[in-house]
Amino acid sequence: MRLSFTSALLLAFCSLHPGLLFGQQKPQIPHAQDRPPGPPSTPAEAVKKMKVPPGFSVEVVAAEPDLVNPVSMTFDERGRIWVTESLEYPRSEPGPGRDRIKILEDTDHDGRIDHVTVFAEGLNIPSGIAVGYGGVWVANSPDLLFMRDTDGDGKADTTEVVVTGFGRTDTHELPNSLTWGPDGWLYGLNGVFNYCHVRYPAGSPLEKTRPEGWQFTCAMFRIHPRTREFQIFCEGTSNPWGIAYDNNGSAFVSACVIDHLWHLVESGYYHRQGGPYPPFTWKIESIVKHKHQKAAYCGIHYFDSDAYPEKYREKLYMGNIHGNCLNVDKLARDGSTYFATPEDDFLSANDAWFMPVAQKTGPDGCLYVLDWYDQYHCYQDARRDPAGIERAKGRLYRIRYQDTPRAATFDLTKESDEQLIARLGSPNVFFRDLAQRLLSERASGPTIEKLTKLVQNKSTPRKQRMHALFVLASTDSKDAVLVQSLKSDEDPVFRAWGVRMEFSNPALRQEATRKLIQTDWSKTLIDPSPDVQLQLAIGLGKVEGTEPVFEALLSLLTQSGEDELLPRVIWQNLHPRLERHAAEFLTVIKRRNFLKSPAVASLMPRIVERILGSNLPDPRPAVELFQLVGEGPAPEMQHARLCLAQIAARVQNGEVEGEKLAKLQQELAPIIGKYVKAGATHPLGLDASLLAVSWGDTSGLSYVEQTFTTAGLPPELRLRALKSLIAGKNPSVLDSVPQALTGKAVTRPGSPAASAADFHGQVLAALGRSDDPKVATVILGVYPDLDPEVKPKAIIVLTQRAMWAKELLAAIGAGKIPAEVLGVNEVRKLLASRDAELVKAVESKWGKLREGRNPQREAVIAEMRTVIRNTPGDPHRGQEVFKKVCGQCHKIYGEGQEVGPDITVNGRSSFEQLLSNVFDPSLVIGASYQARTVLTKEGRVVAGLVAEDSDQRVVLKLQGGKQEVIPRADIEEMKTSELSLMPEDVEKTLKPQEIADLFAFITLDKPPSDPTAKQLPGTREIVSREVTEPAQFAALLQEVAPGFTTAAVGEGGLGLVKSHLGRNGVVRTHPIKEGVACVLTRTVDLPAGQKPKLRLSVSHDPRGDWQLLVKANGEKLYDGLVSAKTTQNGWLDLEIDLSKFAGQKTKIELHNFPNNWSWEFGYWGKVEIQP
Repeated sequence: MRLSFTSALLLAFCSLHPGLLFGQQKPQIPHAQDRPPGPPSTPAEAVKKMKVPPGFSVEVVAAEPDLVNPVSMTFDERGRIWVTESLEYPRSEPGPGRDRIKILEDTDHDGRIDHVTVFAEGLNIPSGIAVGYGGVWVANSPDLLFMRDTDGDGKADTTEVVVTGFGRTDTHELPNSLTWGPDGWLYGLNGVFNYCHVRYPAGSPLEKTRPEGWQFTCAMFRIHPRTREFQIFCEGTSNPWGIAYDNNGSAFVSACVIDHLWHLVESGYYHRQGGPYPPFTWKIESIVKHKHQKAAYCGIHYFDSDAYPEKYREKLYMGNIHGNCLNVDKLARDGSTYFATPEDDFLSANDAWFMPVAQKTGPDGCLYVLDWYDQYHCYQDARRDPAGIERAKGRLYRIRYQDTPRAATFDLTKESDEQLIARLGSPNVFFRDLAQRLLSERASGPTIEKLTKLVQNKSTPRKQRMHALFVLASTDSKDAVLVQSLKSDEDPVFRAWGVRMEFSNPALRQEATRKLIQTDWSKTLIDPSPDVQLQLAIGLGKVEGTEPVFEALLSLLTQSGEDELLPRVIWQNLHPRLERHAAEFLTVIKRRNFLKSPAVASLMPRIVERILGSNLPDPRPAVELFQLVGEGPAPEMQHARLCLAQIAARVQNGEVEGEKLAKLQQELAPIIGKYVKAGATHPLGLDASLLAVSWGDTSGLSYVEQTFTTAGLPPELRLRALKSLIAGKNPSVLDSVPQALTGKAVTRPGSPAASAADFHGQVLAALGRSDDPKVATVILGVYPDLDPEVKPKAIIVLTQRAMWAKELLAAIGAGKIPAEVLGVNEVRKLLASRDAELVKAVESKWGKLREGRNPQREAVIAEMRTVIRNTPGDPHRGQEVFKKVCGQCHKIYGEGQEVGPDITVNGRSSFEQLLSNVFDPSLVIGASYQARTVLTKEGRVVAGLVAEDSDQRVVLKLQGGKQEVIPRADIEEMKTSELSLMPEDVEKTLKPQEIADLFAFITLDKPPSDPTAKQLPGTREIVSREVTEPAQFAALLQEVAPGFTTAAVGEGGLGLVKSHLGRNGVVRTHPIKEGVACVLTRTVDLPAGQKPKLRLSVSHDPRGDWQLLVKANGEKLYDGLVSAKTTQNGWLDLEIDLSKFAGQKTKIELHNFPNNWSWEFGYWGKVEIQP
């Protein structure tokens, strides 16, 4: 390179300060962060950055190299800290790995770990650990292990597989948080996208007790440490990570994405982030109305120690991954559950690398915080750049108040039972919990007697008395006298535990069942405590029997009042019995006249639905229940209307058909006939008419037709009328549809707003149930007049049946409708049809579709990244684009449909994540979001996400928010796609400006109407950076040249330049040396029968030029100078034909060749191969 003296001085200076010439090297902004994380801090530096309340300080207990990549922790009886480490994360494959369990000790009591023992090696993401019962329990998916040190050398000598079958489909949702519960069971959690099929291992004594095992995703499970029995405790939430128990023994977990705090009870089913619910689920919600920073939580701990001032005790401390802090919530009772309110953050790290994964109280009474310490918070980053995960750091901190003394030497295993009983009253929950577990393990007869007396002594301090009770509960006590004394205690929590113990122990439960059969609930005073009522509802679910259980549960329900949790738990333990015992339930309802209770009456629509949804052939119990609700001693018209609506829905969906439908009609028609005849003059007139018309009775037809055609009526009533007319195969219903599809929607004052587009979309969805050939003619006739956001819904309906689809294809062929209206999902549905003629017509125009993800999407992402960064967008216009394109399946800021994830808090952690989710939606897709395509026996094809999948029916969530119910008996075939329901080719349906507008909207952290809204990191601002390590070249080239890499780059390394000659986000290369080019290469399979092209946008340094050489399989395709003379506005745009290589594996080479060795930098704004 020829340099002037001045240039030489400049380069010499810049060699000392390279950022001045090429831009400071900066890392990519990771997901959920708003700036580059910067370099890691040393442990000492990290502590200095942390902010804690006055009087507190943060101390380093352990750090690298003693501790790296820590995942979980626990303390043992000597105060030693057991930690699992994972170098394997995020590895999906099971099998031996490099991960370890370490024992950390502070032998000189100076507060810092000085002795480390490796207990076990060869593990693979050990995600949970607990010590107890003579060994160590480890979650090491697919197994839950019990490891023992038999010779006392601190090394694991034996390993037992307790259960196996935990999933590894999502390795940031593995089984985790192994925690001893107050009942002595070992509890753990699993995440929503980590499918599990757990079973006992071969040779286990329990293997034959449940050979089918347990299939689940998000759940709390438990294992009995003596018997090894496995149970599902409850299900739901999202990716829960962390279990905490308060001083009453109530369980709390923290979760991600959805609400962060949940009170979990046995048999409960909670709100899920995604995936289907079991049939008839009445889900339980969270106990918070507030949010902390962002939406990723890890670890939760109920802190109760006198080492801190009182204001910091008896509260929940949670690790906030994205917030780099510890959040605090305060609990208050709310009936049988809790309600939590936020407190000030306890710790703010002021360090983007801080990742608190576990929190525990230590023997000194201080809070200990385990820190994964990594720049990458999210699995998206970990999967995108495994090499970028920090695998050499990890920290454990202690948060100390003033000069809290260090813990003295102790070994609880050497203490007597009397000493441990005394520790049950310790002001430090650490010693209470450990003493409780050790006493449970020992379970000596004399000690049990002492604990029983202690519990029965009301003067015993409450916490000591409570933990003594936990010991007795953990020993599976059969002491009926103790249980009866507990049930009469003045403290409702002790009474509740008495009920819990009674129904948990098989021997005591048998006696409770006997008493239950003899109980006259009409004369029995139910305990007024919601805690007691809750445990009774849970316990009754474990009892064999019908009428006595029904009567007890309904009696509880009459007492539930406004309680949010209790009715749902009662329902969860009541409704499975209705599958076989509906007649007995009806007998109980009649005998006690339970319908006088508003709570019981309000449950009747669910009961009617459950009975009709069962396999019982006789629908009479449902009919009689409706009659009791509508005509009994205390008629409830609102609930009676809902009962009729449930029956009508089952008839319209085809779930009640054949002989069962005939019996239903025979029993119910005479009852509702008088209401049909009364019409609008009776509160049940419309609902009765809707049902009657649904099964073909024309006596109420005019009323139903009038309801549908009257534009002034509420849309929801008109839609119900339309569904009734379609189910009854009314021949004239289609005559009124065009007007309904072009008119306005009207709502009553005070009712939720419903736009005309919403109404029109639901009308179209309802037409999918019709089998009338004229449906296509009607829809195609009004198609040009439909609102743009309604037209896609029309296409969805037209592609459900072959006869309609043929008319649609004819309209496309005639040029009346553009071919682009058929997206890939609709084409895929048509190809799934049994109609050979239709399939042939589709294949002749669209060809065969891939079954898997399109590997070329990286090129689209690169192109769209450039478009978005170089095209100013309007977020207000983008909001309208979202409603039209995305709002059919996604909610944001409370608007849209919840078919896929609500993206207010999901999938928008960073600009790069959004690019991937929008333009490559099938790259990472949880099982809950995989599309299902159902082919019915009558030839209808429906595609959507599964909301319910049972022996009786499949419920799909369709685009637009409609739920389609398909009886299982009507399904011929159901396929699960590897692809997202979200189409890949959204860039083909939107103009570049619309894409820029859309991203201007979805990259805001608040609605555009909010003046404080700001953009996600990386949206517009490009962080210039350089890389010199070859392993990092491919990742940086993805920005502009996806799929390409290079072996070497010359001066300055491979760079991403914020802006160059009017283009944003440009890759910069340089020849390796004089006469030696920098070569970008990619090998690609070019499809046969296509005309692939290579498109390039290249530029030069204003002070120099370079030679561009393009080769394919060694053949020169282009050789030209890139200079001021050959470019326009500094850029040269090329399109190179690759047709001759179609059908071949082709190696593309792009040479940045030096010309005269003066400022030979090559700038690449676009590199894409289009097949």
